[in-house]
Amino acid sequence: MDIFEKSVLEELDWSKAAATYRDDISPSNLPTGYKLRPLRRSDYELGYCKLLGYLTKVGDVTQNMFCKQFDMMSSSKMYYIVVIEHLESSQLVGTATMLLEHKFIHTTANRGRIEDVVVHPDHQGKQFGKLLLDVSILLAEVTNCYKLSLDCNEKVRAFYEKLNLKLKDDHKFMYVQFFD
Repeated sequence: MDIFEKSVLEELDWSKAAATYRDDISPSNLPTGYKLRPLRRSDYELGYCKLLGYLTKVGDVTQNMFCKQFDMMSSSKMYYIVVIEHLESSQLVGTATMLLEHKFIHTTANRGRIEDVVVHPDHQGKQFGKLLLDVSILLAEVTNCYKLSLDCNEKVRAFYEKLNLKLKDDHKFMYVQFFD
Protein backbone atom coordinates (compact mmCIF):
# COMPACT_ATOMS: atom_id res chain seq x y z
CA MET A 1 0.00 0.00 0.00
CA ASP A 2 1.39 3.41 -1.03
CA ILE A 3 0.89 6.55 1.05
CA PHE A 4 -0.51 8.26 -2.05
CA GLU A 5 -1.41 7.08 -5.54
CA LYS A 6 1.76 6.48 -7.56
CA SER A 7 -0.07 7.80 -10.64
CA VAL A 8 0.30 11.28 -9.11
CA LEU A 9 4.08 10.93 -9.49
CA GLU A 10 3.78 9.47 -12.97
CA GLU A 11 1.63 12.38 -14.14
CA LEU A 12 3.93 15.18 -12.92
CA ASP A 13 5.20 17.53 -15.61
CA TRP A 14 8.94 16.97 -15.17
CA SER A 15 9.71 19.76 -17.64
CA LYS A 16 8.75 22.20 -14.87
CA ALA A 17 11.51 20.94 -12.56
CA ALA A 18 13.47 23.87 -11.11
CA ALA A 19 16.89 22.23 -10.79
CA THR A 20 19.47 21.60 -13.43
CA TYR A 21 21.09 18.19 -13.40
CA ARG A 22 24.30 16.70 -14.71
CA ASP A 23 24.70 13.34 -16.43
CA ASP A 24 21.12 13.29 -17.76
CA ILE A 25 19.74 12.69 -14.27
CA SER A 26 16.26 14.06 -13.66
CA PRO A 27 13.17 13.21 -11.64
CA SER A 28 12.03 11.05 -14.54
CA ASN A 29 15.48 9.51 -15.14
CA LEU A 30 17.22 8.24 -12.02
CA PRO A 31 20.58 6.48 -12.15
CA THR A 32 20.41 2.76 -12.92
CA GLY A 33 19.47 0.74 -9.85
CA TYR A 34 17.38 3.44 -8.12
CA LYS A 35 13.64 3.98 -8.07
CA LEU A 36 11.59 7.02 -7.03
CA ARG A 37 8.21 6.13 -5.57
CA PRO A 38 5.70 6.90 -2.80
CA LEU A 39 6.39 5.59 0.70
CA ARG A 40 4.87 2.15 1.28
CA ARG A 41 3.46 0.58 4.41
CA SER A 42 6.14 -2.11 4.06
CA ASP A 43 9.01 0.43 4.01
CA TYR A 44 9.64 -0.01 7.71
CA GLU A 45 11.49 -3.16 6.63
CA LEU A 46 13.52 -1.21 4.05
CA GLY A 47 14.97 1.09 6.70
CA TYR A 48 12.73 4.16 6.51
CA CYS A 49 13.14 5.03 10.20
CA LYS A 50 16.88 4.39 10.04
CA LEU A 51 17.11 6.75 7.06
CA LEU A 52 15.27 9.47 9.02
CA GLY A 53 17.84 8.93 11.77
CA TYR A 54 20.45 10.60 9.55
CA LEU A 55 18.35 13.76 9.85
CA THR A 56 17.07 13.80 13.40
CA LYS A 57 16.25 11.75 16.47
CA VAL A 58 13.61 9.15 15.56
CA GLY A 59 13.22 7.21 18.79
CA ASP A 60 12.32 3.55 19.16
CA VAL A 61 9.61 3.19 16.51
CA THR A 62 8.28 -0.36 16.31
CA GLN A 63 6.79 -1.82 13.14
CA ASN A 64 3.35 -1.68 14.74
CA MET A 65 3.79 2.02 15.57
CA PHE A 66 5.02 2.69 12.03
CA CYS A 67 2.02 0.93 10.47
CA LYS A 68 -0.52 2.76 12.65
CA GLN A 69 1.07 6.13 11.81
CA PHE A 70 1.29 5.23 8.13
CA ASP A 71 -2.41 4.28 8.03
CA MET A 72 -3.43 7.55 9.69
CA MET A 73 -1.23 9.61 7.37
CA SER A 74 -2.40 7.74 4.28
CA SER A 75 -6.09 8.07 5.09
CA SER A 76 -5.74 11.83 5.66
CA LYS A 77 -4.72 12.38 2.01
CA MET A 78 -2.42 15.17 3.22
CA TYR A 79 0.97 13.46 3.10
CA TYR A 80 3.07 13.07 -0.03
CA ILE A 81 6.12 11.16 1.12
CA VAL A 82 8.50 10.13 -1.65
CA VAL A 83 11.42 7.78 -1.30
CA ILE A 84 14.36 6.69 -3.39
CA GLU A 85 14.98 2.97 -3.20
CA HIS A 86 18.35 1.41 -3.97
CA LEU A 87 17.15 -1.74 -5.73
CA GLU A 88 20.31 -3.82 -5.29
CA SER A 89 20.34 -3.49 -1.51
CA SER A 90 16.54 -3.16 -1.09
CA GLN A 91 17.14 -0.14 1.14
CA LEU A 92 15.73 3.36 1.11
CA VAL A 93 18.42 5.97 0.50
CA GLY A 94 16.45 9.21 0.25
CA THR A 95 13.15 10.71 1.27
CA ALA A 96 11.19 13.95 1.42
CA THR A 97 7.74 14.82 2.69
CA MET A 98 5.40 17.40 1.22
CA LEU A 99 2.36 17.86 3.40
CA LEU A 100 -0.78 19.87 2.88
CA GLU A 101 -2.57 22.28 5.15
CA HIS A 102 -6.09 22.91 3.86
CA LYS A 103 -7.10 26.58 3.98
CA PHE A 104 -10.17 28.75 3.55
CA ILE A 105 -8.03 31.58 2.22
CA HIS A 106 -6.88 31.87 -1.39
CA THR A 107 -10.18 30.39 -2.56
CA THR A 108 -9.72 27.24 -0.45
CA ALA A 109 -6.23 26.52 -1.73
CA ASN A 110 -3.65 24.54 0.21
CA ARG A 111 -0.43 25.55 1.90
CA GLY A 112 2.38 23.07 1.40
CA ARG A 113 5.29 22.31 3.68
CA ILE A 114 8.42 20.38 2.89
CA GLU A 115 9.71 18.28 5.77
CA ASP A 116 12.15 15.45 6.46
CA VAL A 117 14.44 15.76 3.44
CA VAL A 118 17.34 13.36 3.87
CA VAL A 119 19.73 11.34 1.70
CA HIS A 120 21.76 8.48 3.13
CA PRO A 121 25.43 9.57 3.45
CA ASP A 122 26.62 6.71 1.20
CA HIS A 123 24.35 7.97 -1.60
CA GLN A 124 24.97 11.70 -1.37
CA GLY A 125 26.50 13.44 -4.39
CA LYS A 126 24.10 11.71 -6.79
CA GLN A 127 21.78 14.76 -6.96
CA PHE A 128 19.09 12.99 -4.98
CA GLY A 129 18.50 15.97 -2.67
CA LYS A 130 17.74 18.20 -5.66
CA LEU A 131 15.56 15.50 -7.11
CA LEU A 132 13.52 15.06 -3.92
CA LEU A 133 12.98 18.80 -3.63
CA ASP A 134 11.98 19.13 -7.27
CA VAL A 135 9.44 16.37 -6.81
CA SER A 136 8.09 18.03 -3.65
CA ILE A 137 7.71 21.35 -5.48
CA LEU A 138 5.93 19.70 -8.40
CA LEU A 139 3.63 17.83 -6.01
CA ALA A 140 2.75 21.12 -4.30
CA GLU A 141 1.81 22.63 -7.64
CA VAL A 142 -0.53 19.79 -8.65
CA THR A 143 -2.20 19.72 -5.23
CA ASN A 144 -3.34 23.34 -5.45
CA CYS A 145 -0.84 24.91 -3.07
CA TYR A 146 -0.71 28.67 -3.14
CA LYS A 147 2.52 28.59 -1.14
CA LEU A 148 5.18 26.04 -0.27
CA SER A 149 7.66 26.51 2.57
CA LEU A 150 10.32 24.74 4.56
CA ASP A 151 12.49 25.43 7.56
CA CYS A 152 16.23 25.34 6.98
CA ASN A 153 19.40 26.41 8.65
CA GLU A 154 21.90 28.81 7.16
CA LYS A 155 24.36 26.13 6.02
CA VAL A 156 21.88 24.70 3.47
CA ARG A 157 20.20 27.94 2.43
CA ALA A 158 22.20 28.29 -0.83
CA PHE A 159 21.17 24.76 -1.83
CA TYR A 160 17.48 25.60 -1.45
CA GLU A 161 17.85 28.95 -3.21
CA LYS A 162 19.15 27.12 -6.32
CA LEU A 163 15.72 25.49 -6.47
CA ASN A 164 13.86 28.83 -6.47
CA LEU A 165 13.04 28.82 -2.75
CA LYS A 166 13.53 32.24 -1.23
CA LEU A 167 14.14 33.42 2.30
CA LYS A 168 11.45 35.90 3.21
CA ASP A 169 13.23 38.45 5.39
CA ASP A 170 10.15 39.69 7.18
CA HIS A 171 9.04 36.20 8.22
CA LYS A 172 10.66 34.62 11.23
CA PHE A 173 9.06 31.53 12.62
CA MET A 174 8.38 30.98 16.28
CA TYR A 175 7.74 27.69 18.01
CA VAL A 176 7.24 25.80 21.22
CA GLN A 177 9.22 22.57 21.46
CA PHE A 178 7.69 19.97 23.75
CA PHE A 179 10.51 17.39 23.50
CA ASP A 180 13.56 16.45 21.40
